[in-house]
Amino acid sequence: MTVRLKRLQADHQKIIDTFSKDDKIRIRQAIGTPPEKYQLEYLVNSLVMKPDGTVQIKNSHLVEIYLTRTYPRQAPQCRMLTPVFHPNIAPHAICIGDHWAAGESLTHLIIRIGEMLSFQSYNLKSPLNGEAAKWVEGNRKKLPVDNYDFSALFESGDKIFSESGIKALGENDIVSCANCGEQVAGEALVLCSSKHAVCKNCLLKCSVCGLEMCLKCQIGKCTGCNRIVCMKCLHKCSGCKKELCSEHAAACHICGQRSCSDCSVECETCHKSTCLDHAVSSEGRYFCTKCNPSA
Repeated sequence: MTVRLKRLQADHQKIIDTFSKDDKIRIRQAIGTPPEKYQLEYLVNSLVMKPDGTVQIKNSHLVEIYLTRTYPRQAPQCRMLTPVFHPNIAPHAICIGDHWAAGESLTHLIIRIGEMLSFQSYNLKSPLNGEAAKWVEGNRKKLPVDNYDFSALFESGDKIFSESGIKALGENDIVSCANCGEQVAGEALVLCSSKHAVCKNCLLKCSVCGLEMCLKCQIGKCTGCNRIVCMKCLHKCSGCKKELCSEHAAACHICGQRSCSDCSVECETCHKSTCLDHAVSSEGRYFCTKCNPSA
C-alpha cells in the first residue's frame, strides 16, 4: 500500500472518530476505498442571500471535500453544495489557502470550515465574494452568527519527539505513525527533519539535498524529473511558473531568478544562464543584456 493510501485511511478513521457522534458536523457520504471524496453537513448558523437581496440565517449546509492525486502536498478541493453568503466562499470554491499545509490533518480543515460558516473566521482583504465582504464590513456587530465552541473538536495534535525521546522508546512502547497512523513499536519509529515521528514506510528523502521528510512536511515534486524534493530545493520558473528542482531550474546570472530550459538561454558571449527577461536576440543568437552587442 502506498504512503498516500495510508494517509487516506488514517484520515478516514480520524474523521469517523471525530465526527460520528458530533451534532454539528455530520458525515453524509464517504466515497472511495479509502475515501477520496466526502460530503459533510454542517448544522451551524450561517448566512444566505435571498432572491430579494435580504440576508438571512440558515442552519444546514452541505460541503464537498475532494482529495486530489496531489493530496496532501496540495490542499483538498472544497466547495459548497448549498448556497451560502460569506466573503471567502464562492459557489465553486471555499478559500482554505491560509489554513492548509501538508502537515495539517483533514479533521482540522473540516473544523475550520465550520468556523468559517459560523463567521468565527473570515478574511476581508482578499474576498471571493465582494458583496458578502461589503455586508460583513458594515455588520460586524452581528457576527459571529453561531457561537458554537469548535475547539472542543480539535485533537491534541501529533506528539513531537526529540532524538533522545525516540531513542528512549523500546519495543514494548507502541506509538502511532504521525502520517499513516499505523501502530508500530517505538524502536521502529524514525524522525523526519520536522521532528514528526513516522514509520520507515512514510519516510521520504529529498532527491537533491537528501533531507529526510514525511508527508506531514511540506514537500514538492519537480515537473522536469518527477522527483520528490524539499521546499528549499523546489523553485518556480520565473517564466512558465512550473515547479522545478534545483537541478532543472537554472539561476539567471543577472537577476538570480530561476527558470526552466524553455524560459532561459545561454548567452553567446559569457555562456552564462540568462532568463528571457534579461536576454536579447540578435541575428538568431541570444545574448544577455550585459553582453548585448547592439547596445
